Amino acid sequence: MSDKQQPDTKKGSYYVSVIDGSRYVLALGPFINDHQAALDRVDAVRDYVRDHDPRGHFYSFGTARTDSDRPGKLNAILSP
Repeated sequence: MSDKQQPDTKKGSYYVSVIDGSRYVLALGPFINDHQAALDRVDAVRDYVRDHDPRGHFYSFGTARTDSDRPGKLNAILSP
């Protein structure tokens, strides 16, 4: 059995997300109808945040699907 997450096939805007307790950020995206693209960028976002935020090692990193199409907070830095 593979431990890699299988991409969601639903339509929507996918983002790399960062969670700190009850706070969250849509960090990178949207990847329109492309969950795999968001999954592929989780490590890059994790590395960037951990390098630039001393609390970054305590955050959770993953992906989220929304109906939004607003740019991710790190798009200008990590370009989706």
